[in-house]
Amino acid sequence: MVNDVDVSSDDDDGSDISNYDIDLIDHSPFPNDCQNEVQGIEFLCQYFMHRYNACPTFLIGSLEEACQEAFSSIIIKERRPVLVYIHHDKNLLTNRFCWNILCSEMIIDYLLENYIVWPWDITFESNRNILIKIWNKIFPSQTSIDFSLEQCPMLIGIMRESLYKKDSSSTSEYEFTVLFKNETLTSTEETFSLKSILNELSIFKEECDDNEQALSFDLIKKTDLSWEVIIEICKYLSLNDAINAFSSNILFFLRKLKAKVHIDDLSETFINTILRKIKSNQIISLRLNSDESKLYMISNYLSLFNNVISLNLVNLEIIQQISEYEIYFPKLTCLSLCYNNEIGFNLLQNVLSYLPKSIRRFEIHCAGVLCTHYDIDEFNIESIYNFNIEYFLLDIGQFQLTSAKECYQHYESCFFNTIYDLIQWMRRIQCFRLITNKYNVKKLLDIDYWKNFLYKCNSLNKITLQMIGGILDDDEIQEKVRELQLEFYCIRPAIKFQIVYM
Repeated sequence: MVNDVDVSSDDDDGSDISNYDIDLIDHSPFPNDCQNEVQGIEFLCQYFMHRYNACPTFLIGSLEEACQEAFSSIIIKERRPVLVYIHHDKNLLTNRFCWNILCSEMIIDYLLENYIVWPWDITFESNRNILIKIWNKIFPSQTSIDFSLEQCPMLIGIMRESLYKKDSSSTSEYEFTVLFKNETLTSTEETFSLKSILNELSIFKEECDDNEQALSFDLIKKTDLSWEVIIEICKYLSLNDAINAFSSNILFFLRKLKAKVHIDDLSETFINTILRKIKSNQIISLRLNSDESKLYMISNYLSLFNNVISLNLVNLEIIQQISEYEIYFPKLTCLSLCYNNEIGFNLLQNVLSYLPKSIRRFEIHCAGVLCTHYDIDEFNIESIYNFNIEYFLLDIGQFQLTSAKECYQHYESCFFNTIYDLIQWMRRIQCFRLITNKYNVKKLLDIDYWKNFLYKCNSLNKITLQMIGGILDDDEIQEKVRELQLEFYCIRPAIKFQIVYM
C-alpha cells in the first residue's frame, strides 16, 4: 500500500531553521531496533511533516514490496524504478538536503509521477544493521554498500536486472545504482543542486525504461545468440550498423557496459536519438561526409564528442578544414581520408602541412594517386616534413581509373616514386602498409627502389604490402620476395617486410 500523505509546499527553502520549534522535532526519525518496516516508515512520514512541512510519497511496506509495486504492471510504460532514500539524522548535510531537495515541491511531484520511493533511517546502529540484512536478502550476489554516517544522505536507484547480467549464477531479480551520497552525485562527482538531482533522476528513469523495453524484447531469444557474442559482434560494427542489426535496444546495453563506439554517419536526428541513450564520451570514432551543407547542420554538436580519437573524412576538398577538427576533437590521434576518385599528389602534400601534431596514424583510401606527370609545378613545391606520423596506410585497392593506370603502365618507376615522394616527408614513420593490386605489387619487388627509402626513414621497422586479387604463385616472384627480405635484413636487421593477401 502506498502512503497517501498530503504534501504541501513551503516558500521557505529551509536555509534558516534557527527559529523552528526544536522540542517538536527532538526525536529520532525511526524507533530504535525497528523490526516493523510499516511502523518505521509511518514514523518517518510524521517526522518529515513535523520538521520539513512536507514529505515525499513513501511506500509504506518492505523494500521487497516496493520492488514488486514498481515493476508489477503488465503495461511497460507504467513500470517505475525504485528510489531508496537513506536518512541519518546526525549527518550535518541531512537537514539541508531534505529542506532544499527531497521535500521541495518540484522533487515531490517528480517522484510521485516517476518513482516508487522507499526510505530507511540509520540514525540508530541497530537500524543500520537491519538495513544491511534487508539489502543482502534482495541483492545477495552484488557488491555491498557502505551504509555509514559519512555517506548519508543517500539516493539509490533500483531497476530489474539487465539481460546482459543474467546468467546461471545470478540470484537477484534486481540491480542497484548509487545515484547520490553525502553531497556528491556519483556519476559526475559534482555537488548536488536541485537541477542536478532532477537530471540524475531523469537519466536513471530513462535507463530503467530502456531496460524494461529490452527485457520485453529479449535480444537473446530473438537472435539465438549469447550476450557475450552480441557484444563481441558490436565491437566490429559501427553504432549505425549495430542498431540495424539488433534494434535500438542495443544502446541501453552499450551504455551499461560503457562500451566504446564508432559512428558511421552523423545526422541531427541520429545525434539527438543516441545522446539520450548513451554517453557522448563513449563515442571515440566518427566518419563524416565532407558535404558542407551536412557539416553545417551538425557543427553545433561536434564539440560534444570530445573523446573522439579517430576521424574518417570522406571526399574532403578544403584541406584547411583539418585544422578546425583539431578544435572539436582534442584527443584525435588517427585521421583517415577517403576519396571515391583519384587524388592529386599536391593535395596529399598539402594535407601534411595541416595535420594536427597529435596525429600518429594517417590513412588514405582512394582510387589512385596522380603522380607528378599530371602537375608540372609539382617539383617546385617545397617539401613539408612531418615528425609525428608513426603509421601510414595507403589504400588504392579499389578499381583504378584510366589516368593513373595508364601512367603506371608507361612509366614503370612512377608508382614507386609517387609512394616514395609521399613517405619521405614522414621522418618518424615506423610502419607503412600499402593495399593495392597484384600488378602494382610486382613493381615494388626491386631493392634499388627501397634503398633511399630506408635511408630517409630511419625509424621505419615494418613494411606490409597487402595484395588484392590472387597470390604470387610465380616461382621467380617468390624468389624475389625472399631476396628482398634478405636485402632488407642486411640494410636494417630490425625491419620486417611481408606480403599478405586479401
